[in-house]
Amino acid sequence: NGRFTVLLGPNGAGKTTLLRALAGLLPFEGRVSLNGVPFASLSRAERARRIAYLPQGHQAHWPLTAREIVALGRLPHGLGDPARPSPGDARIIADSLQRMDVAALAERPITALSGGERARVMMARVLAVQAPILFADEPTAALDPRHQISVMQALHDEARSGKLVVAVTHDLTLAARMADEVVLMDKGEIAAQGTPREALTDGVLRRVYGIGVKRGESDGVPWLMPWAL
Repeated sequence: NGRFTVLLGPNGAGKTTLLRALAGLLPFEGRVSLNGVPFASLSRAERARRIAYLPQGHQAHWPLTAREIVALGRLPHGLGDPARPSPGDARIIADSLQRMDVAALAERPITALSGGERARVMMARVLAVQAPILFADEPTAALDPRHQISVMQALHDEARSGKLVVAVTHDLTLAARMADEVVLMDKGEIAAQGTPREALTDGVLRRVYGIGVKRGESDGVPWLMPWAL
C-alpha cells in the first residue's frame, strides 16, 4: 500500500534538510533502506529510477519547452532526446502535462512562464518519472488555491496507486485533509508524528507554531485552519 507523508514545521525546522538526506543529496548518519536494500548500495541510475525529487524554487535557466522539461523525467528510463520521445514516453509526458493542467503550455519556453505555471510543469516532470518513491519540497508554493488543491490531490493519488510520497508544505489545512501521516518538525527534531488527528493537536500546534486553530469536519473528513496567534 502507498503512503502520503507530509513534513510540517516552522521555517528553519529542518524539513528540506531531512528530505534531501532521504533523497541521497546530503550526507547523513544512520541507515536508509529502500525495500530492505541499503540506499548507499544503489547506483545513481537506479536511484534516479526509484526516486523522483522535486526541489524548492523551480529554477529554469534554459529555454526548453514545457514538454521538453517534462520529458526529462523519462531520462532515467532510457529516453535519449527529450524532443523525440518514443510513443510510450510521449503518452506518459502528455498525461503528466494534463494532470498538472499545463497541456496548453506544452510548446512554450519554460522561461516565459509565470512562477505558478513553471511550478506545475516541474511537478509534471516528477510525475513523468513514474518512480515508486516521490519526494516534493513545497510543491504548492506560488500556486493559486485551485492548483494547490490539484497538486496535493495528485500527490494523494500517487500514494493511492501504491507509491511512497513525502512532501514538505506549510499548508496545515491541506496536510490535515490529505495526508496519511504528518511529521511535525521543530528545531531539527521531530515534535510530533502520526495521523493528522493524532499529531496536530492544539497543544502541539501552540508549542511549535505559537498559533491557535479552528477545526471542523466536512463529508467525514476533519479539517483545521490556522486562526490566531
